[in-house]
Amino acid sequence: MPAQWTGVLVGKMHNANVTAKQLAEHLKKNPKYISGILNGHYSPAKAEMELNQALDEIIAQRNDSTTNPVP
Repeated sequence: MPAQWTGVLVGKMHNANVTAKQLAEHLKKNPKYISGILNGHYSPAKAEMELNQALDEIIAQRNDSTTNPVP
C-alpha cells in the first residue's frame, strides 16, 4: 500500500502537469524506480523529501521560464 504522501505528491504532479518520467529525469533516476516509489513498491528513507523537492524545483523552473522568457 502506498504511503499517503505519495498520493499528495501525485496530486501536486497532476495539478502542475508534471509526469513521473519528468520527475525521474530531474532526479537522474530510472522512471521505473520512481514509479515503484509512487506505487508503494519501494520506500527509501529520504524519498518523500527528495521527490517533493524535485517537484518544487521543476515547478519553480517552469515559473521562471514563463516569467523571464529567453529572447
